[in-house]
Amino acid sequence: MEAVALRYAESLFDLAVEMNQIEAYVKDIDLIREVFESDPNFVPFFSHVLIDDETKCALLDKGFKGQVNDYVVNFLKLLVKKRRMRYVMEIIKAFKSLTNEYFGIQEGILYASYDISDAEVKEVETALSKKENKTIHLRVVKDPSLIGGIKVEINNRVFDGSIKNKVSLLKKELLRK
Repeated sequence: MEAVALRYAESLFDLAVEMNQIEAYVKDIDLIREVFESDPNFVPFFSHVLIDDETKCALLDKGFKGQVNDYVVNFLKLLVKKRRMRYVMEIIKAFKSLTNEYFGIQEGILYASYDISDAEVKEVETALSKKENKTIHLRVVKDPSLIGGIKVEINNRVFDGSIKNKVSLLKKELLRK
């Protein structure tokens, strides 16, 4: 499954490099990801074998034509025709990974129990960028279970400054003694 996604993502990335439009392709892919994440029925619909490919391609044209590069729309149509649309989210993830590696960017998730401002997110990104010697981009996810503070995940590493974590560490320390 990952091999299929990576192969298609590499093809799209190579096209973006060849066309010298990597940033534009990243924006297009982000838009497509948002659309497919907005309704969990989209991927199963475009993957369904009983719905003919022409209908699916017409919907892709109607939905993305003019908003997304024609090559990206044609790429989505290729996924439909090759019966690979069920891998679209993995392909998007692999494509983002390739572009981030190209630009020296690491993406992560910032979990907060409260609404966090863009300025605060930028502060955290700046601090982590200095620590990691890479450009860090964080996506904010609201997690009320944290009680307070924040938690950041970057490439399977967790920086946990949440009150929940601090209470848990304090509890372990008290039980140890």
